[in-house]
Amino acid sequence: MFIDLSTIVTKDSPLIQWAKTQDNPHIAMGHIGTHLDTYEKTDIPLDFFKSKGVLFDVRKISQVGSGDIDLSDIPQNAFVIFRTGQIETHAYGDKLYFKNHPVLSDELICELLEKKIRFIGIDSPGIREGIEHEIADRLCEKNGVYVIENLKNLSEITSSDFNVYTLWDDNAEQTGLKCRVIVEIL
Repeated sequence: MFIDLSTIVTKDSPLIQWAKTQDNPHIAMGHIGTHLDTYEKTDIPLDFFKSKGVLFDVRKISQVGSGDIDLSDIPQNAFVIFRTGQIETHAYGDKLYFKNHPVLSDELICELLEKKIRFIGIDSPGIREGIEHEIADRLCEKNGVYVIENLKNLSEITSSDFNVYTLWDDNAEQTGLKCRVIVEIL
């Protein structure tokens, strides 16, 4: 069974209009819908397209720390997904979706990087908020881990045994690369 975790934005979405009003609309367009942040513009290894998936249900936790999950469940090269419930509570594009969303603690982010994973995925606008958003994404990327935001359909992952297929649209100018993220239940 396959599950599409990608949030696709249609051309009539208010977020498209928002992106068009930004200083650099081309760059802003890369940061809507499901996308991978790549501020450092590192080359993502092609073998990252397939990873073992690990899902953590952290709904009701506003700042997820290492004590909230079992880090021993995370294998090397994994795609670690956090279900915060943000996209289930507030529709993607709604103003409330982007405000006061759950985040990962700095400590947890560092511990995830030590696990040598490939991706951190989340069903919210980011793993941190405000100015800390880009700082956390850069830290992850410098350590060979990429953050993928705005995932959906996480409630459909009902097995702990699954692979994640990630395809990204590489672009030398954009700091947000549109992604397609598909789960295969094994």
